[in-house]
Amino acid sequence: MCELRIIFKGSTIMENVVRIKVNADSIKLYGMLGEEKTVSGRIKDVNITKQEAIIDG
Repeated sequence: MCELRIIFKGSTIMENVVRIKVNADSIKLYGMLGEEKTVSGRIKDVNITKQEAIIDG
């Protein structure tokens, strides 16, 4: 599967992310088990091979 680990300010803030929704001033992350987290920033990199996304904030 293609769940992502989310890295924000150098630390992993969420794992098993299956959806990322970008709004005007925030990014909403959705986990495989229904958990949600919202962060402010911008997506810097998404690497499917490493299964990670880096958010700059």
